[in-house]
Amino acid sequence: MVMLAFLLLPGAPIGYLLVQAGLLARWRGGFRAAAALPLLGWGVWGSLLVRDIARDPTSHNLFPFEILIGVAVALPYLGLLAGVRRLCRGPPAG
Repeated sequence: MVMLAFLLLPGAPIGYLLVQAGLLARWRGGFRAAAALPLLGWGVWGSLLVRDIARDPTSHNLFPFEILIGVAVALPYLGLLAGVRRLCRGPPAG
């Protein structure tokens, strides 16, 4: 079971990127802006990563785990946002 988890973990960031891109492509208005919010966090993290590595190349030896933590925060946020969007739209017509 643990081995399966280690095999699936590298796919988590790729899956997150696909979800993020899909939501940004489909959504419009305020929900699109809210869905883009995690990209701001990734940009800040990326700039801090570059700065820290420029000062000390060993400062982020575990950066893959930092990416997984970011995905673990951003993906549930996008899921919650999708749920709120569905509630705001109401029941489907039919």
